[in-house]
Formats: sequence, structure tokens, C-alpha cells
Amino acid sequence: MVKYNLSSLYIRSYGLIVQCLMLLVIFLIGCQGNSAVLKKNRDLLNTGMFQEAADGLETLIQTDSEDAEARVLLAKAYNELGRYTDAVVQLRKASQLYAADPEALAATRLELARTYLKFGDRDSAFRVLRLIQHGNSDHSVLREIAGLIGDSYESKQLTHGDSDNYSPTFSSDGTEIAFASFRLDNGEIYLMDLDGRIRRRVTFTTDFNDSSPTFLTTPNYIFYSSEPKSSREVKVVIQSSGSTPIYAGFNLTHIHSKVTRAVLPVSFGARVPRASPVENQVIYESNADGNLELYLLNLDGLDLAQITAADVEPKRITYNETDDGSPAFFPNGKRIVFVSSRNDVNQLYTMDIDGQNEKHFNPNRYDCYNPTVSPDGKTIAYVSARDGDMEIYLIDADGKNERRITGEIGVSIHPAFSPDGRHLAYVSDRSNTFHIYLMSLDKPITREELVKRLWD
Repeated sequence: MVKYNLSSLYIRSYGLIVQCLMLLVIFLIGCQGNSAVLKKNRDLLNTGMFQEAADGLETLIQTDSEDAEARVLLAKAYNELGRYTDAVVQLRKASQLYAADPEALAATRLELARTYLKFGDRDSAFRVLRLIQHGNSDHSVLREIAGLIGDSYESKQLTHGDSDNYSPTFSSDGTEIAFASFRLDNGEIYLMDLDGRIRRRVTFTTDFNDSSPTFLTTPNYIFYSSEPKSSREVKVVIQSSGSTPIYAGFNLTHIHSKVTRAVLPVSFGARVPRASPVENQVIYESNADGNLELYLLNLDGLDLAQITAADVEPKRITYNETDDGSPAFFPNGKRIVFVSSRNDVNQLYTMDIDGQNEKHFNPNRYDCYNPTVSPDGKTIAYVSARDGDMEIYLIDADGKNERRITGEIGVSIHPAFSPDGRHLAYVSDRSNTFHIYLMSLDKPITREELVKRLWD
């Protein structure tokens, strides 16, 4: 007969429970400790303190070599420091640790592909991207792959030839695109349809470079910048500088009658006009007061056929020691997005047109340019300078869900939404000359096309 000592069993069981609880507490404390360290070093990365972040993450990995997130962050720090080979080592190890987590594995492999592309190893990058594509059906991941090796959506080239074409904007009905072109030894404004056929030439000013057209709400009127021609070369402006003298003014032309009125005479640095979608107001940048600031022109209620410079009074709406420029309206006409260099890099900010309620929209360490807002106000397209390249990104109006949508050779700039939000016109020098392209945002690159790109 077997006899059990119940009190002894209870004591032993209690002891095991206590040991398990202690181990669990130690584990949780360790996890919380790692989380705090990860957050601290992630913040260091986001503020540009790359070496400090690398030092902290290296220490963390010495104590916990299985922390995959720490290895990914360390790889990002190494990338910023130019230590690409070390970044590859960390990302390969993190990929092994994430083997049972498909979502994290895909994100880590994407970072690995970006790293290979940074130091020119295109073959290794494509090999990794093929692995991601083969085992993933997430459309957002596939679009991100497409953006690394080309455009994320179907695009077609609208302009051709050896002359630069730039500053596209859509007519209010979405059937035409106004743009500037240097095809006649100076910049002029033209209209074309969505297949690239030229409808008409709008401006005829051989001694000036006309650019940055924008349609007013009054039909058939185009407002644009005009700058005296100083040479036979055109400058495709991505971001103005308040420290550089710029002499330009604003004109208004009726596209059929060709009658042109000077709204703002050639003066010290008025550029990049953008019209409100709801009334005849124009926001623009100028360095008339010593640095680049934003100004508002109210043309509402004026007779555009007879308007003169005396009829309008520019209203300054920003007052900063650093440059504020490249403004664009939100659909309600009451709020704008613009670019400011007040944090040492060009970043996106939003603000009411009366200068109130300013917000830093997208805090990051990359220069950002050319913002524009979708007609429904839900998306902002802009140019970001990263990894030695300038490409177009989309981001939700709440500052989340950033995604790159261009990725061909060369830079991509000057994005403009169509009135229905289905298309995005932009400028790229991928063919060695600045040309205008049209992207269909409702036609993402198919898996078949993606596979073709990866294997060609």
C-alpha cells in the first residue's frame, strides 16, 4: 500500500508555484526593460543621434541576443552611419528570429532589400524581394516592393522630346493638365489632355519664364508665376531659398482670349502660387521681407478681366526666422500644408490660412518638398529625399500610413492630384529630361507585372 504525505506535496507544489511566479516576474521585468531601452533608442534614431542609438542597441543585444526588434533598429542605425555590411548582418539575424512571424519577417526583409540597394547590390536586393513576393499576398507589401523597383501604380509618360516639362496641375473638370515647358528656349504655359496631346499654348512671353500654373475657380483663368529670363537655361525648382534673390511676379491669363493681366508685378521673390479650390484666393511664397514667408491674395469678387495690381493687397500669414514655402490648400480652402526649414531639415507643417493652429505634420529626419492634398482631404502627396534619392510618397492626413509610390531611376517631383483623386500627375527625369507622367491611383501594379520586374 502506497502512503502519500499530503502536507509534503502541498509544500512542494507551493514551492514550484512560487518559483514559476518568480521566473514570470523576472521575465516580465526583462521585457519591460527591453521595451524601455528600445523606445529610448528608437527616439535617438528619430532625432538623428545614430551613433548613440547604435551604442545602446549593441549593449542591449549583448544581454539579449534573441531580440529581433533591437537588431532591426541597430541595422537602421548602421545604415545611417554608412555601415551597410554591418546592417546586413543584423537584418539577416533578425529575419531568422522572425521566421514564425510572417508580417515582421516581410518588414525585415524589405529593410534588408533597401540596405542592399543603398550600397548598390541590386542582385541581392532583388533576390530578397523575390522571397517576399513569393510568400506574401498582402497588397500593401506588394505595393511597397513595387515602389522600391519602380512605380507602385500604372504610370504613363505624357510629354516627350529633349525639352524640360514641369509644374503640372489639373483643370477643375480634370480633362486637361496645365504645365510649363521650356521647348521654345523659355518657359511657357501649355494645356494638354490626359493622353499628352497638346490642346493649346497659353502664354507668349519670350523674355520671361512662366511656370507654376494654377486654375482659379472662375472658369478658364490660369494664375501663374513669371520670371525675367536671365539665360537660356530653365531651373526646375523643388524648394526655394529665402537667401537667394528671386525676381518674379504673378500674371493671370484667360486661356481662350489670351488676355493677360499683371496681378503682382515682378518683385523680390514671389513664387509657387496655389489657388484655393473653393474661392478665388491664392497662397504663395515670397522673400520680400528678408526670408521666405507665406502670403495670401484674395481675388474673390474682383473682375478678373480688368484686374490690376492696385486691386489686390498681399496678406502675410507666417512670421518666422526660417523659410516657409511650397504651400497648398486643403479642400475646404481654410487650411494649408507647407514646407518649413525651422528644424534644420525641410518638413511639412499645416496651418489655418489666418496663420493660426500651426502643427508640425510629419516629424522625421528627411527633407520633404512639394506637398499637395487630395480632393477628399484624406491624403497628402509629397516628395521626400531619402537614401540619396528623391521620390514621391503618400501619407494619410492624420500623419499615418506613409508609403512610397515612385521608384524608377532619377528623381520624381511636383505631384498633383486630379479633381476626382484617381490620378496623380508628376515630373521625373528618369529619361534624362524632366517630363510629365500620369499615375493611375486606382490601378496598382499587378503581381504578374511585379514578378516580371523582379526577373527582368
